Amino acid sequence: MAYGLGDDPFQPSPPDGYGGGVDPFVLAALIWLINTLVSVVQFFWNLIVHIVKVLVVLFQAIAKFLDHLWKNYVKRAIQWLASHVQKLRAWLKRTIGPIIKRLQKIKQWYDQHILKQQLRMLQMIQNLRRILGILRLFHVKWAAKLDGALADMQNRIETTIAVVRGTLNQIINTLAIAFDPTMLITRDVLGASLLSNLGAIKRIFGFGDNRILSATEKATIDKDHSRYFRSNVDAHVKTLTDTGPTVEDNSLRIEFRQSFAEATNTILPTQAP
Repeated sequence: MAYGLGDDPFQPSPPDGYGGGVDPFVLAALIWLINTLVSVVQFFWNLIVHIVKVLVVLFQAIAKFLDHLWKNYVKRAIQWLASHVQKLRAWLKRTIGPIIKRLQKIKQWYDQHILKQQLRMLQMIQNLRRILGILRLFHVKWAAKLDGALADMQNRIETTIAVVRGTLNQIINTLAIAFDPTMLITRDVLGASLLSNLGAIKRIFGFGDNRILSATEKATIDKDHSRYFRSNVDAHVKTLTDTGPTVEDNSLRIEFRQSFAEATNTILPTQAP
């Protein structure tokens, strides 16, 4: 069996007389290429290992620095601040606590003795105004004048109640917040703060009456504003005469019929069985 050019170069050379064999130059080139690839792979592997070692050392140094920073600076600062906050809270408790209790007693006394009488007076004024309202239907002249005087008195009493109780509540809540700052994150205080700024938040995100109109809304307003101008009405009548109802006319007709059916609780002829 003879060996040709397509034979495996790694096979041993055939016996003499059969020709062919492995070229020593090709074999040396293949061995050099394999050794080069192995060297390149080994180089990159060593490089990766070295980089990983450097990163490990770097992270260990950062961890030691952060641990040193936490133990010697941040932790001590937090402890110092916590101790002074506790001292401040104790001082506020000794100073503001009796004031809050005194104001609460004043408010309780006002609610028990003054407010009840004011509410009774308001109820009596309201009953009198109901009677005067009946007399005004019969065109009694002095009834309107007396009703105005009673309305003014009612407004004054309600204003007095709002001012006194509102002032006492505001002072008590302010001192209580200074005494215990954690009250700022309670549901009532936080909810009131959010609701007080709800209008501004709505305007920022484009809701409400004060927002900027979109292009579609502005075009609709401009069109409705000029819908019944004489020139537009004449042009519309001419279009109806020449080509019949427009697409807008047909859509408006469908909407009007549907609205009329919903308002009268009836069925449109096209929807009848």
